[in-house]
Amino acid sequence: MVKIATCQLTPASDAAARMVQIRTILMNAEADHVDFLCFPEGCLTGYYATGNLAIKNSLEVGKRDFLEWLDVLKNSSATIIVGFNERLGSHLFDSAAIVENGKLLGVQRKHYLYHDYFTSGNSFSSFKSKNIFFGVVICLDTIYFEPARILALQGSTILFSPMCNRVSLNHPYAKRPPYYSHFVARSFENRCWLVSADWIWPQDDVSVCPGHSVIYDPDGREVARSKEGKEQLLIFDIPLDQLLQEKGRRVYGSFPLAQEVAKLSTQEAI
Repeated sequence: MVKIATCQLTPASDAAARMVQIRTILMNAEADHVDFLCFPEGCLTGYYATGNLAIKNSLEVGKRDFLEWLDVLKNSSATIIVGFNERLGSHLFDSAAIVENGKLLGVQRKHYLYHDYFTSGNSFSSFKSKNIFFGVVICLDTIYFEPARILALQGSTILFSPMCNRVSLNHPYAKRPPYYSHFVARSFENRCWLVSADWIWPQDDVSVCPGHSVIYDPDGREVARSKEGKEQLLIFDIPLDQLLQEKGRRVYGSFPLAQEVAKLSTQEAI
């Protein structure tokens, strides 16, 4: 078995409090012998409506404030996927850090953006930890087929999705649906497990996030669902023989049809 966990929470309002909060979660995950732990989008820095606040609360990989977070995250044997605002020169990315034993395995940047102050990432890479191949698709990147497909073709068996679904009260995701159609599609069509970790945000007469943390199996079935509006470490055991690296027709499909899609896409672009 590989034990995966998704953490649903409201990140604390400042960095020092977030460090205390995450240390506690890591202790709980360690007690449950979690192998992989996914935190929400923007968890280390907060997730902001304006670019000025996002930049003010961003982190630069390799700099002191980022290294301080690695020092916090080293207190866990789990491989950690956690969202943060990543600063690089004049660019700001909506990113997720992948951390193992306090060392940075890599960074995945979000491609499809909700806030226009972010710069789009344009590449997707599978990671390997504990002899398992996995990828990261941040929030809106799960809506579209390309990110998950690229990662599946690279051999990913699990897709981790840090999310922040804080939305207006009239938005469809202000309430939890009985199933998530895009998660059904991404997991089924790519023969991957899909693990989402979401914020919770109490209804404040402007916005809300009830928490959309779920786990889907490679047949598009929801196998675990967090409690609405509750901070929670949702844990699930995946049998190793259900991590499907040989993807077959669902992913590879038909080369002539793929060529036809590419041709039509090129015509549309023209």
